[in-house]
Amino acid sequence: MKLDQTIQQHLEKLPLSQQGEVLDYVLYLEQKSGKLVVDDSERRKSLAGALEKVAAMNPYANVDPASWVHEQRAERALPGRE
Repeated sequence: MKLDQTIQQHLEKLPLSQQGEVLDYVLYLEQKSGKLVVDDSERRKSLAGALEKVAAMNPYANVDPASWVHEQRAERALPGRE
């Protein structure tokens, strides 16, 4: 198995917030190595590619919106209703 496929498999197992951290770290490593995207059109292409990859992963495929809202509201007390 190729390295990028192994990384992709591990990345898909992480929660979306941690996937964002991985992306931040990858961008940091690119910047550190001197591989800076200078041109705006290059940045747009890079961002579009990243967004296409995220869309292909479909991170919300198994999320039921109604259940998610219920869980979010149940986790915190409403002001004045403790």
